[in-house]
Amino acid sequence: MKRRILFVDDDLNVLQGLQRMLHGLRREWDMVFVSGGPEALQAMAQSSFDVVVSDMRMPGMDGAQLLAEVA
Repeated sequence: MKRRILFVDDDLNVLQGLQRMLHGLRREWDMVFVSGGPEALQAMAQSSFDVVVSDMRMPGMDGAQLLAEVA
């Protein structure tokens, strides 16, 4: 069973870099990339994730707020 991982970052270049770097793991991990806290919460409302990896400094909802909401 593949692990589902949610990556959250407001910087599109960082998200695209992560997608490129982790491309080889796509058979092992089901990865979703979103650009902010609200989008992450929406993704989690639609599906469950095993891991959330979040940028800590984002406008609006920062990573700490997002992870507190997830917990």
